[in-house]
Amino acid sequence: MFILEAKVEIGDFIFNAVNEIVITKSVEDMADTAIIKLPARFKVKQNGEQKYTENAIKVGDPVKITLGYEGKYSGVEFTGYVKKINPKIPFEIHCEDAIWLLRRKSITQTWEKTTMKEILEEVVKGTPVQLSSPIPLVKMDKWIIKNANGAQVLESLKKDFLMSAFITDEGKLYCGLEQLTNIGETAVYNLNFNVVENNLEFKSKEDRRIKIKYTYIDKENKRQSVEVGDTDGEQREYHTSVISDMKKLEEMANAELEKLKYDGFDGDVKSFLIPFATRGMKAKFIDSEHPDREGDYFIKKVVTSFGTGGARRTVTIGKRL
Repeated sequence: MFILEAKVEIGDFIFNAVNEIVITKSVEDMADTAIIKLPARFKVKQNGEQKYTENAIKVGDPVKITLGYEGKYSGVEFTGYVKKINPKIPFEIHCEDAIWLLRRKSITQTWEKTTMKEILEEVVKGTPVQLSSPIPLVKMDKWIIKNANGAQVLESLKKDFLMSAFITDEGKLYCGLEQLTNIGETAVYNLNFNVVENNLEFKSKEDRRIKIKYTYIDKENKRQSVEVGDTDGEQREYHTSVISDMKKLEEMANAELEKLKYDGFDGDVKSFLIPFATRGMKAKFIDSEHPDREGDYFIKKVVTSFGTGGARRTVTIGKRL
């Protein structure tokens, strides 16, 4: 028998009874988030004094969420900080991972020539956040940051270079190509056995009609573009004010096209807490009814929910590996 258990640590307090928890992790979103719902008007003791939870918990308090099945599985699903408190019924606590720290750092800096890694080192300097390894070598011409916070700098890198940027489960900042975030671990799903819900759709590479347009915009707002892919395909547009080399733009456009065109599944599966899955892992699908469709896929997003109705993971896949 699988008995759910939870341990939610917020500041100096520990909660084992919660209404609901929803944790979202994605290679496309910069911050992991968690929403914790607690019983309204719940009291805790602080310095010998009883206080309502909404008065005891503060923005910036550290958060650690551990979920599992008693005697079978226990794992830290989220670490971060209280971002916002919503005193509704039930009482909601909105949390964000260490990106919360980077949002509070103001940066003004100019480089005549630099690399992406050097900029990232400036983003994390003076914070407990370390850089993940490896960070790809990306050379840049003049780069100016004027009174921007660390998260805004990361958003610029994501937009101009089509990079993924997020805090890993080890608490380190990664910024690089999405396909290089694979952490070498696998979650196995038997589509006829251990999934609660199957929302996968199989498509061939030829069915995926896509055209990529990448545009460089200079300081005078003059534009140069490259287009790759299917002329009759769904157009995806990207812009940069940093990469002016048309050959490099074409390489980036082709890399994006390769990521989007493949034979395989789109969609998501919903499972229990076991098997464990997080973004950056590999999902291995087993299907005895359609063995030709079995294969490995990059996990780009995981939403973990926990509450009175049970615990589930919704695992959204990306490219076939």
